[in-house]
Amino acid sequence: MKSGIGFHLDESVWERLRNELKRITEGEDAVLIIALRLTSTSGERGESEEEHVHLETPFVKSVKSFARRIKEKYRAEPHLHLHSSSGSTTFVLMSPGEILTDNLRSIINEASSCEGCILTSIEGEIRVGEELSALFYGSSAKLHFILPSSDGKRLQLLDVLLTI
Repeated sequence: MKSGIGFHLDESVWERLRNELKRITEGEDAVLIIALRLTSTSGERGESEEEHVHLETPFVKSVKSFARRIKEKYRAEPHLHLHSSSGSTTFVLMSPGEILTDNLRSIINEASSCEGCILTSIEGEIRVGEELSALFYGSSAKLHFILPSSDGKRLQLLDVLLTI
């Protein structure tokens, strides 16, 4: 099956991604690094975006709560960079290759349901040992995965929809 660029509206693409990541990780645990950029649903700008936030705005509280849930559920190491109405959080976690896709999808779903937040962009990488094995980037609507092909000579692009 040729990997084309375009929208895929069914679960078969997620299954294909799951199989590709299982192939790439070869049964080993992988390191998932995922950076999520979020912004507040309220249009308020409390401070300069150049400054780190010291006030606990509703947005900051929501993102910290979301990060705490991910940390506890996946034993992920969160790195937060927050301002009063926008910011990013990066998670680093170990995941078995078989459930890597499920873990990634679950984290994105949690971020998408963050109260008072809008998930604006997603990017990350998957590492097996010290080797970079895959890259991904996108938005809360669609992710693009750059993966090695099975022949090891080319890269393949796989697009998956998160929402319709």
